[in-house]
Amino acid sequence: MESRLPKPKIILSSSLATTNVSTKMDNRKTVRDQSAPPATSSNGVSERLKKAKSTLNINSKSTNENKPPLKQTLTRSKTLASITTKPVKRPATNTTTHGEVKKPYTRPVVKPTIQRSKTTLSNASTKSVANAATNKTINTAAAKPSKWDLKGRLAHTSDELSNVRQKYKETTSKFTELQNQVTTLEASVSEYRSKAEQYESLNKVLNDELKGLKIEMSNVQEERNDLSKRLKETEELCKSVSGALKEYKEKYAAQEVLLSKSTFEIEDLKKFLELEKKLNVELSTERNELQSLIHTMDKDRRILHNAIQEMKGNIRVFCRVRPRTPNELGRPMCTMNFIDECTIEVGKMDGSDAISCSGKLRGTRQEFSFDKVFPPTAKQADIFEELALLVQSALEGYNVCVFAYGQTGSGKTYTMEGIPGLETEGMIPRTVRHIFNEMKQFQLLGWEYRIEASFLEIYNEHIVDLLDSQPKTHEIRMADSKGHDLYVSNLKVEEIHSPEELHECLLTAQRNRAVAATQSNERSSRSHSVARIKLIGVHKTKEEVSVGNLNLVDLAGSERLKGEESARLTETKNINKSLANLGNVILALLKKQEHIPYRNSKLTHLLMPSLGGNSKTLMLLNVSPLDECYNETLNSLRFASNVNSCKTGNVKRTRTVLQNS
Repeated sequence: MESRLPKPKIILSSSLATTNVSTKMDNRKTVRDQSAPPATSSNGVSERLKKAKSTLNINSKSTNENKPPLKQTLTRSKTLASITTKPVKRPATNTTTHGEVKKPYTRPVVKPTIQRSKTTLSNASTKSVANAATNKTINTAAAKPSKWDLKGRLAHTSDELSNVRQKYKETTSKFTELQNQVTTLEASVSEYRSKAEQYESLNKVLNDELKGLKIEMSNVQEERNDLSKRLKETEELCKSVSGALKEYKEKYAAQEVLLSKSTFEIEDLKKFLELEKKLNVELSTERNELQSLIHTMDKDRRILHNAIQEMKGNIRVFCRVRPRTPNELGRPMCTMNFIDECTIEVGKMDGSDAISCSGKLRGTRQEFSFDKVFPPTAKQADIFEELALLVQSALEGYNVCVFAYGQTGSGKTYTMEGIPGLETEGMIPRTVRHIFNEMKQFQLLGWEYRIEASFLEIYNEHIVDLLDSQPKTHEIRMADSKGHDLYVSNLKVEEIHSPEELHECLLTAQRNRAVAATQSNERSSRSHSVARIKLIGVHKTKEEVSVGNLNLVDLAGSERLKGEESARLTETKNINKSLANLGNVILALLKKQEHIPYRNSKLTHLLMPSLGGNSKTLMLLNVSPLDECYNETLNSLRFASNVNSCKTGNVKRTRTVLQNS
């Protein structure tokens, strides 16, 4: 139903709308503030203050709207009632009409808004402000004018505006206080943060120090435990030492008694020592005199020994007839008669050589003389007994050469090398043992010896090192310009300290030597084997050096090969050539020729210092007793007799003065 009351001419729709909008917005804000959680920061407070400012600006606009407009163009709003019904003109009313709202406007009751913050405001102040706001809203709600009372409504809104302004002032003051508090809190927060960082760094340092102190404490604890253990041990040790100290004190008391006795004995011994010193001085002078006398006597002995050897001959020939082997028991033997120790008579068994090639009669037996003849019953020790004198000459500084000559199978290798055993060992191992025994005797006279040994073979006029398996080129060269000594290049020389070492070298040389099977011997030596032993003696007190060379040679077999042995023709030619050159050298020495053909073969060239001049030579002629070897036996005996008839000049000893370092 429409109102029948006259409507005002002035339209206050804008102001009403503004107030309504403001009240609605306030109501919405209060609802939101009640529903939303309380603000906990300064940003929330500042946002709410800004919204309150916007609301106050709207209310200030509404006050300006209460002024009358310059031009009043008021028109009645078109409503459904104005369209359907005609307006009723009444006296004392303006022609201007207002549109009527279908539903009456009821202003919602403003609820009190309580804001929360994390500031330092007291709860009592916030409660008093909230109570004042609620009382004001209740009073305004109670004194609300009716719709037609525009002045009342305007006054009501102005009151509300003043209240809101008052609230704004209060909130702005609170806001400034809160903002000041926020700034102070922010400054304090930065300070507290810097302090917190400092405390954290200090905390880390203290934690590190705490860890270090814990480690140190654990180490100190361990040290304390160790020290406690050591203390216990030292206490025990102290107890034991104290007990031992008591014993030593007792011993000390006993030793004092002995010391008093020994002092008297020492005095007697000092007197005796003085007498002994005097006696030692006299004995030392006598010893020096005796040593000089012994040295002169040793010189005289060496001279006499050398004179005896020269009287026996510088080139001596021994003849040895080997016994039959068990395989040769059924074979015929030559007729051999041993007239004396130096003469042997040889003849064929059937006497067929009684007529010579010219048809003249000759004796059925031929006689040969040598320095010594050994029958088949002679042993290795008997032969070395004669050889030991020459080894003695080598120790005294002379060059000595011993070589075994004979046909294949006559026992040359057995004589020189022998078989392992005291009874059957040959001349080489016996020589080395004799050298070491004599060295001990020479040490008493002040001589110190050093032994160097080398083993080589001459095979097809080539020198082969028997101690070195690697193939090398070896040449014979002069040791000095005078030609008194020779050496072989690239030859392995071993220093010998015991007879066992030389025995090992001898076994190595035997394994590396060239042998082959022939009709005369299953293991015939197809090369000349030479064992070179150098004896270097030094007498430091007399400053003398004695150097002697001992050559022990096992020559290859001398015979003519026949039949299937013709494959060994080259070996046979070289062997016979070297033996023939050896005979030529000996004949040249016999005739005292100016030129001696040493260089015609490697064998004579190597044995040059031992065959002439400063040398002593011994030929061990080995002869087979078999009748089938009669012709080769005669050739060997004739060659040895020619050598025995050769006489060389006086020999000289190699002796030099020791150079002072």
